[in-house]
Amino acid sequence: MNQTPSHSQTPEFGHIPSTGILYQQPPSSEQIARANKRNKLKAFMRDVIAVVVFSSPILATPFAVRSCSDDVDRQAVQAVKFQMEANHERSN
Repeated sequence: MNQTPSHSQTPEFGHIPSTGILYQQPPSSEQIARANKRNKLKAFMRDVIAVVVFSSPILATPFAVRSCSDDVDRQAVQAVKFQMEANHERSN
């Protein structure tokens, strides 16, 4: 009984060449074109999302400033009304 110990953990398959290199058909031009379109669409969407994410704070700043300004104006008007009412009550 002559047995040669094998230290390889790779199973032996009858249909694999002895080189161990598997052959795969190259993709068709249609598959390549589809993959290229998909990759271009992904890249375009990444660019669009990046532009939206980075430009939204810049575009939102004037609206935030205006909103704060409106709040300050409203509070100033309320303060003047309150002072006028307080002065009117003191004088009576």
